[in-house]
Amino acid sequence: MTEAEVQDQGKPATSLTVTLGTGFWRVFFKWAVGLLLVSTLGVLLLSVDATQLTAKGTAHKALRRTVASLTEIDALIADRSEMVTTSTDGGGSAASLLTGFPIDVPLSAQEAQNLSTAELRDVVLDRSADRLYADGFSAFREGGQGSADVQILSPPGAVRYTAGLLTADNHEVMRIVMVVAAGLAGILALALVLLSRGYGRLTSLGAVVLAASLPLLLLSVAVRFILRLASEEESDYLTAQLYALGRDVAWLPIRNAIAFACMGAVFLTMGLAFSLLSKKRQISLR
Repeated sequence: MTEAEVQDQGKPATSLTVTLGTGFWRVFFKWAVGLLLVSTLGVLLLSVDATQLTAKGTAHKALRRTVASLTEIDALIADRSEMVTTSTDGGGSAASLLTGFPIDVPLSAQEAQNLSTAELRDVVLDRSADRLYADGFSAFREGGQGSADVQILSPPGAVRYTAGLLTADNHEVMRIVMVVAAGLAGILALALVLLSRGYGRLTSLGAVVLAASLPLLLLSVAVRFILRLASEEESDYLTAQLYALGRDVAWLPIRNAIAFACMGAVFLTMGLAFSLLSKKRQISLR
């Protein structure tokens, strides 16, 4: 066998090796990017949930309910002659505070005396929610009703410590995390599209989005179901209200996960449908 024949025989083998190698690395990087994108989308979805939960409007409503559940505000307001203490600030103007209330909520003397019970309750809850949103857990002071001997492992303690996370500062942090996660997810999604071929691009994106959203959806549904059962079976009214609050808040991550899952299902369905139609068309042309 001549030297030229040996070289000619070697060329197909080299070409085959290069082809197999290129295909292997493309599939490897495709799976690696896909897994990274699943993780990044999970972080993005969680950060979206956290950003929405810590937004001022949503957080204010949740904090109002938390304060109403943790404190005996109705009993404190019922007899305002004993429960409202009038003091004088440095400027000489009268101010009032609810004695025994775990959050310092300043009231004018006119508000304390002239507002109806329902109006005074709304004012106290609104200002308490504002204090909690601005200061977090530090807004609670020791010695007030609803603040002493609260263990973090108890339902009131868990809700109280969780409510301390619904702050303006945490909202800004979650917004930054959401933007960074969205940017990274966009880069990884582009890389996945470039590594995929044909309608497999839609199929890959849909599968990744579903893989990221379905576990969070199932977890959120399970947590909401457990909280619903707990609130219905709990005999203590206060604890039942706290469970109900957690159940209602759990609907927000469920809603977001459903939106992500639907988007992934649409991409996956379109990719599979177009791929099937393309194969049928190729068969008909033969």
